[in-house]
Amino acid sequence: MLTIDLTGNTALVVGGSRGIGAGIVVTLARAGAHVVFTHTGRHPARVDELLSAVRSAGGTVEAVAAEATAEAEMTACVEALVAARGQLDILVHNAGRNQARPVETMTLDSWHDALDCNLTSAYISVRAAMPHMLAARRGRIILIGSSAFYNGGGGALDYAAAKSGLVGMMTYLAREYSRKGILTNVIHPGAIETDLLKERYGEPEQRAALVAQMPVGRLGVPEDIAGLTAFLASPLGDFICGQSILVDGGRTLYR
Repeated sequence: MLTIDLTGNTALVVGGSRGIGAGIVVTLARAGAHVVFTHTGRHPARVDELLSAVRSAGGTVEAVAAEATAEAEMTACVEALVAARGQLDILVHNAGRNQARPVETMTLDSWHDALDCNLTSAYISVRAAMPHMLAARRGRIILIGSSAFYNGGGGALDYAAAKSGLVGMMTYLAREYSRKGILTNVIHPGAIETDLLKERYGEPEQRAALVAQMPVGRLGVPEDIAGLTAFLASPLGDFICGQSILVDGGRTLYR
């Protein structure tokens, strides 16, 4: 039987306490990786629940309170991880947020905040991880983008711009580091069942209209993104590099 096997790998999921991030944590651990995930520290009960779920299923996992936009905190997180585990094989950057609003109500400060959260944080994570991956001459970097890169959706200019920036980051990393054993790809989720989606589409009529736009006939779930993440991180993904992959049930191109 063909399986995804990440036994012996150490993974860092930046922004892993809920939604897509939590799905990735669970899936990587189920595949055998030792998973460390970061969180803001503001929801300890949710973090404890995720830790318990992974461990009760036989996985190994740790949680670290660190702001994705704080360079010193993220660097310390990576250094501590490598000191304890001796390696960092997989980096998944999932940190981000989105506040839907029209351009005319935005401010320059809110623009900077959104780009810091959704784009600069990815640079900080990559910058912290890169020396260790270079030393090992092996690594997998997986950036979680958004279908907003393709269709401008998501409800905010800064969000679409930041997620587009992740693609530029990926193309540079793929060009410069793939020959050094470090493969980078971007996964672009569409409408995924998360807290954010439930807030924006809270009414039954809104959800029905959204589902009607999905050629596959349903909304996505975090496991849809997590499965591809595990695939790309595994030997099965060794020939996939520099790709921008839509995981949206066909909505963006075929609705």
